Amino acid sequence: MHIANSHRMFFFRIQHTIRPLTRGFRTSTCNQYTWAPSITTLIPERLRSSDFIDLSNKTAKTINSVLKSGGVSAGQMVYSLTGGRQRFPEGTQGFLYCYHDPRLPSRTGEIRFRVTETSDPASFKNGFDLLRLDGELPWSIPLLQSQSPFRELAIQEGLIDSRTTVSIRRNRMMPLSFLEQPFVLNLEQTPRIAILTPREVLKTPRLQILFPNSHQSGSSFKGKLLVSFEEASRDEPGVNSTSIVMRALKIIEPIEPLEDAIEHHPIPIAGTLLKYASRGQIRTREFESPYLRLLPSIKSPTPPLSHGLEHFTSKTRKTFFAARVRTISTLDTRLLQPSDFIVLSNRKIVLIRVHVGAQKPVVVRYTQSGGLLPFPPDTQGFLYMHINPHLPLLSRQIRFRITASNDPAQFENGTDLLSRDQPWNLDAIQIAHSALLKDHLRHSGHAEYVQALSSLPNNRRKSRRALYYLEQPFVMNMSCKEYTLSIILSDDIRTFQFSSMFLDRRNSERIAPYTGRIVLRFERSSLQEHAGGNFVVFRVLKILDPIKPVDPSYDMHVPVPHVGSLLVNTKTRSILSYGLNQRRNKSVCNLKYLPSIPDVKPDLESFC
Repeated sequence: MHIANSHRMFFFRIQHTIRPLTRGFRTSTCNQYTWAPSITTLIPERLRSSDFIDLSNKTAKTINSVLKSGGVSAGQMVYSLTGGRQRFPEGTQGFLYCYHDPRLPSRTGEIRFRVTETSDPASFKNGFDLLRLDGELPWSIPLLQSQSPFRELAIQEGLIDSRTTVSIRRNRMMPLSFLEQPFVLNLEQTPRIAILTPREVLKTPRLQILFPNSHQSGSSFKGKLLVSFEEASRDEPGVNSTSIVMRALKIIEPIEPLEDAIEHHPIPIAGTLLKYASRGQIRTREFESPYLRLLPSIKSPTPPLSHGLEHFTSKTRKTFFAARVRTISTLDTRLLQPSDFIVLSNRKIVLIRVHVGAQKPVVVRYTQSGGLLPFPPDTQGFLYMHINPHLPLLSRQIRFRITASNDPAQFENGTDLLSRDQPWNLDAIQIAHSALLKDHLRHSGHAEYVQALSSLPNNRRKSRRALYYLEQPFVMNMSCKEYTLSIILSDDIRTFQFSSMFLDRRNSERIAPYTGRIVLRFERSSLQEHAGGNFVVFRVLKILDPIKPVDPSYDMHVPVPHVGSLLVNTKTRSILSYGLNQRRNKSVCNLKYLPSIPDVKPDLESFC
């Protein structure tokens, strides 16, 4: 399977030279990754553990092809979209190999990447092929691609003839080996096709504009389709039985009309032949190209054995991105379906399409302080919109409910995924910066929420605790000396910065004497000494980890907090309080803008 000219999903920046073998050489074409792995074969039966390659999270990777002559053919692998590089996904590890359908000429083979769990070549059979970023077709490189770094190795192993000199410029042409071979088509462009025949490579003229606009100068639509050619059926009305027609297999990007579009063009529908409007009639798009007639017709492209190994068609569909790009239909707990069940276990990054037909996926990460960490084992369940009707509108957030199965009825029996001592979530700030999430929520009953998001300032805050109302619980790590809380208001985001209340300040030092974690909240003070004023105090709601002195001989000068009690000022031994009307500390004053909702029962079970 190959790539359309409109999807330059990946390419090679080539340093195509033959030089003496120096294992792990330092390459001049890739400054970020200095040690280059080497491969010795493209035939699965001959793979060795040393041919195993790890591309995870790399934007580029230089690969050596080791030749029998002692030389090296080297090139830089890049996983890229037009407009910028992309990192290879987490878990992209395995073997480069040559895929060839034995019913087709050998020169029609292509290089693919088989993702495996280990470096043992025996794991090849149980692996699956890496997909392109669009998630529709396998990542591949034609053996005939110009300047391919594997060309010399392919010739050495007899995969292509050394006399083959015609090559393909991958970023401009779509190579087709058989008539029904799927490819991605950008409706705004007119691609050229390279026909790979048993004898030669033929470069065809550009395809005609499939849906011309009123000026015949461009397309009436924009969008991307997965399409394939096929022989016309005799039962198709108004079509010459000797013609070639094109079928839309899948809508990859939504189809939308452009300026000067002809309104009568039928919008392509997955599973149907492409049709267009001409002189008031709807006609099937026909291709009379003699070049396409040179392609063999393989109506069922599932190949038999190749190199003695099975190519599992089902696994081709469950390829790399199929395991990471998930499509969900809703975030509403009342409308969940078994198909909305997703598995995030052990992955650092997962791509989620928030509804069928979404143009791009949303990137979902499990991030904790200290860096990007993988989702915990057994993280499986449903993404959902968490709503507490008693709290401010902006407190709504997307959470992940862990369940034992894909049965939505198990939702109530599940538990929320935790991160940094509290439920993992995508909060208002993160959602406000995701056009995809906002669009989905706007059209699924949360228009008021999305409108409220538009009032927030257009800046990204660093990861910190967010407070939406004054009495909202938060976790304090007693080993930390400084804290920052984000104050989320209806039209602003402010901060509250303060020092830990558990510091021992004797001898002009600031020492954190205890370890442990507790859950606190602010409360408006009802103490007699604060009557008529605007003061807040701290109440201890829960002790998550036992509080222990760092030094076993510590004299306990700083009082140890207890559940239900108010925090005490270490110096005066009185109740610790903050005056919200003071002028000298504007950070503290930001708390007074939060709404007070004292009657909401805190969900302490969500903290652990």
